[in-house]
Amino acid sequence: MQSRSATRFHAILMGGALALSALTPLTVQAQTGKTVASGNKEEFEPAPKQDRSGRKVDLDLSHGVQIPKLDPSKLPASFEGAAKTQTLNPTWGKAAYKPTSPRDFNGLWLAQGGIGWQPGIPPGVGQHAPLTPEYQKIFDTNVENARQGRPTGDLTANCLPQGMPRVMTMTYPMEVTMAWDHVTVYAEWMEQTRRIFTDGRPIDTDPDPTYYGQSVAHWEGNVLVSTAFGFMPQTDLEASGMPKSDKMIAYERFWLADNDTLRDEITLVDPKALAKPWTVTKTYRRAPADFRLMPYVCLENNRNPTDAEGHIQAVLKTGN
Repeated sequence: MQSRSATRFHAILMGGALALSALTPLTVQAQTGKTVASGNKEEFEPAPKQDRSGRKVDLDLSHGVQIPKLDPSKLPASFEGAAKTQTLNPTWGKAAYKPTSPRDFNGLWLAQGGIGWQPGIPPGVGQHAPLTPEYQKIFDTNVENARQGRPTGDLTANCLPQGMPRVMTMTYPMEVTMAWDHVTVYAEWMEQTRRIFTDGRPIDTDPDPTYYGQSVAHWEGNVLVSTAFGFMPQTDLEASGMPKSDKMIAYERFWLADNDTLRDEITLVDPKALAKPWTVTKTYRRAPADFRLMPYVCLENNRNPTDAEGHIQAVLKTGN
């Protein structure tokens, strides 16, 4: 079954295809902004001043503030030359970022406590997840399959995203940036992006499931309080194949413990998969001042082959 967004995209594509087919025998006169039919003198009106979303189209560069004309012939064609077109900050990488307020989470952060859902405990049965009997059977099967070297059901082995809430257990560093209306969590692992909106927008109670769902938050003092749901049920909580359902809700509270420590208290509520709410606290330490995020393209070096049904044929071992 197609989602609402997929259906809308299909309709746009079909509409575009029909529009293009209707214009096939036409010659476009760019200098006049008119379209003239081949074989007759029929002329069409200039292109509409609104796009398909109803937004105003303004391509007139003759009004407003003007900038000096660019001479492309003077642009360096070497990396060394291009680098010199930007001003160097001699203090870069020598001092850690200092928050401007207790609500300032900006920066690069390194997760503490391993990759298990409960920090400090390796993925697997040692987590003692409060699963319902139905989902405990799913977990037991995944653990046994992993022990025998068969697929565990962890979609990340197929280079699919970890999704929410597992994205908050960062195998690699993450970056947090803050805007007036949202907080962005950017993970180096597969270059995932999660946005937590703080502009008071309504939460869709019947959302199309996505890897990261929807996250809306507000401030209580210096604590950012987030509500998130609408996650893809096929993803899990950790590499062991610990399952969740499409009914999972993640309630979070973010705060700065000090200038270099960010914490995220996560309470999972899942009426299908969890017998009771499960709360853990993630801790992130500020990365060194000269730290950088690196590109991560999982498919570029993926060595976990899949069969015709998409099942994983080899699972790499994971550690804490």
